[in-house]
Amino acid sequence: MRRTFRGYLRVLRKPAFRRFWLGMMVSRCGSAFTVVALSWLVLDLAGPRELGLVLLCSGLPILVCGPVAGRLLDRFPVRLLLGWDNALRGTLIAVLPVLDHFGQLRVVHICAVAAMSAALAAVSEVAEGVLVPRVVEDGDLEPANSLLSTNWELAYVVGPPAAGLLVGTAGISTALMVDAASFAVMSRLSFRLPDLRAPAREERGRPAFVVLARYPTAMVLTACAAGFLFLSGATDLLYPVYALNVLHDDAFAFGVLLGAAGAGGLCGVLCGLPMFLKLPMRVRLPVVIAAGAPALAALGLTDALPVAAVLVAVASFLWGPYYAIERSLFQRSVPDDVRGQVTGARAAVCALGFPLGSAAGGVLSSGAVSAGVIALAVAYLVLATLPLGHFTISLQHSSNADRSATCRRTSSTTPGRTSDSSSCRRR
Repeated sequence: MRRTFRGYLRVLRKPAFRRFWLGMMVSRCGSAFTVVALSWLVLDLAGPRELGLVLLCSGLPILVCGPVAGRLLDRFPVRLLLGWDNALRGTLIAVLPVLDHFGQLRVVHICAVAAMSAALAAVSEVAEGVLVPRVVEDGDLEPANSLLSTNWELAYVVGPPAAGLLVGTAGISTALMVDAASFAVMSRLSFRLPDLRAPAREERGRPAFVVLARYPTAMVLTACAAGFLFLSGATDLLYPVYALNVLHDDAFAFGVLLGAAGAGGLCGVLCGLPMFLKLPMRVRLPVVIAAGAPALAALGLTDALPVAAVLVAVASFLWGPYYAIERSLFQRSVPDDVRGQVTGARAAVCALGFPLGSAAGGVLSSGAVSAGVIALAVAYLVLATLPLGHFTISLQHSSNADRSATCRRTSSTTPGRTSDSSSCRRR
């Protein structure tokens, strides 16, 4: 534990990482403001159908723009792309309250702003995976990625309630201007980052998905990330149905479960990481994927709210370090000169995980909810076998390669030892 917290302090002493981390924290909180403010704005102007359209416009662009952003991040300085990305997004958000002030705001304007903002946001999403290995040491990747994960947890614990309070007291336009200001802060901090860029390489002319396919470990980790997001989407959708149909309670129970998940996840991101870092690197990811499954399965066996809240908090705590561990492994598996392209392709693949998982959760919740919760727990265990099998095979190949190299060195430096070389090959 002490070593991990020293790692947190060590990466925070690096000015480049500290600026990026603070900027992303402000930007994430601002984005949480946007979700609440835009939702109320659309519901005020139109209705739930139009809100679904706006959310769709916010989610689709990453499928195309992720690989494009990755290619740009491999060619141009990260600080310039991040700075302009956030400056333009802040400008787009600021347009909405201006149109609303003059009575010209329509749903089509909100859809356009949502789509353009999401397209630009691909730069920040991909840059998070590209920039960190360039500003911290390899051994500090887990602490650095863990601190960046806290931004998501804090944003969605603090952001929505603060946005709801601001919308209720000062109005939607004020909340949107606060969001625009958060992007301006991130833009300012981004322009002050060092001028980091990747070296040139021939693979830059190839499609991002082709480059991703050249790195088997990156492919497996991308599949794990998409699968984990899929299961997270299904789990999140089951919580309100579980509160209603199993706990037989109203929105209060759902709120308690969400609060328990948020608190457990935040504690897990910061304090749970040291437990998993003690494990050998090849089993860290499988263990963290499987760790929360027993608590989730036990959730299907209780109808008491206090017990359910504790189980949700435990599961979220154990899953909290997932992103720090998985992202660090991914960053190590890809060379710096193509990391942008590969991360962009990965972002496009993973973008489908959460919405598809939410849809699957809807199907599961239409049946027996307790059985659906247990089925999800089993699915987490099955997903854990994917990285476990890959890293086990990779370790065997590495051991065989090392043994063969040792045998070749022995036979080449010691004349007449051909029998030893043959026995090495048999082994």
